[in-house]
Amino acid sequence: MTRHPKKKDNEKKSESSDPNTKNTPPTDPMTEKTVGEQTKNPLDKLFWTRVGFGVLAGIIAAQIGNFENVSLRPFVGFAVMVVLFVITYGIAKAMRIQIAPSDKKQLVMTGIGSYFFMFIFTWILVNTITHPDIGLPLVR
Repeated sequence: MTRHPKKKDNEKKSESSDPNTKNTPPTDPMTEKTVGEQTKNPLDKLFWTRVGFGVLAGIIAAQIGNFENVSLRPFVGFAVMVVLFVITYGIAKAMRIQIAPSDKKQLVMTGIGSYFFMFIFTWILVNTITHPDIGLPLVR
């Protein structure tokens, strides 16, 4: 069984004077963030920049792939993806995001999965829209 520290006389008086404050949790004004403050995180901006560049990489890869040999399309598409990801890393460095030295890999890892999936999704979508006649034959 642990004992709680004794309260000082001035703390006892302040608690007993207002009966409504007994059940309300203490609020710290520094922990409450408004909606505007939550969206100002530079890593969030980097994440959404990578999502946008993933869509752009998918569109570019699909359009460049139309002019290439069929066997080279996957290589060209993934080369475009890698080049634009390196560009987003340069943008992240230019944003000068304040990160602890132990978390430097966050510049690379933030949004990498979303970037890749948006790239694949957009690449497939644009290829499907531009080539509707190529695909599986209809089964009757």
